[in-house]
Amino acid sequence: MKLITSLTGRALLLGLGLFSFAETQASTHVSVGVGIGVPLPHGYAEVSVGREQYYYHRGTFYRPGRHGYQVVRAPRGCVVRELPPLYSRVYIGGSLFYRYDNVYYQSCPEGYVVVDPPSTMVVQVAAPGSAPASASAPAKDNDYQSAWVGDVEYLFRDGQFFKRTSEGLVWAEAPLGAITKTLPADSRSVWYEDVEYYECEEIYFRKTPDGFKVIEAPWKKAAPAPAPAPAPAK
Repeated sequence: MKLITSLTGRALLLGLGLFSFAETQASTHVSVGVGIGVPLPHGYAEVSVGREQYYYHRGTFYRPGRHGYQVVRAPRGCVVRELPPLYSRVYIGGSLFYRYDNVYYQSCPEGYVVVDPPSTMVVQVAAPGSAPASASAPAKDNDYQSAWVGDVEYLFRDGQFFKRTSEGLVWAEAPLGAITKTLPADSRSVWYEDVEYYECEEIYFRKTPDGFKVIEAPWKKAAPAPAPAPAPAK
């Protein structure tokens, strides 16, 4: 009886160890392949569906990838607190939906939940082996503006910059010198020394003959450097 009890205890401990290892693997899976210090958009929110974790900002969802935070399909059932600035209202069959980038939301106690496109809408059925139709696809490349800095191409949409990679689009920090054709819809006018600038979530633009150029905030450059500390008395 002692031997059986001992073996049972060891089996139980082994099972608990395997469960703990599996649970650890599941909780750390989303960060695999993303280097330390890879940035995310300013003001992003962490959201989840079940155990799947995502990052959300201005109507775009991200998951970690080898090249940075990759743009992914909006996950059905995911709840966000705020809608993107350029959403539209859609009334179908007496129900109110919110739409942005072909993604539909409905209000819920916690904010807004990603839902399937309304049944009365024409929905393209996904091809076999592709992502399900309930997960709405991100915007196509032709929905983005192309902005070049030297030989590097960036894609710009709704105040955010992206780069193409082998895995798809990944978020990129706003590159100084990039010129966009238009400003984000929610940009604000900022005046400094009788010159007008535009700001959207800490990204600053100045109007030029070619478009709107991403710049460093001029008042930050003009700020005097702190005085050096006095040398200790001998």
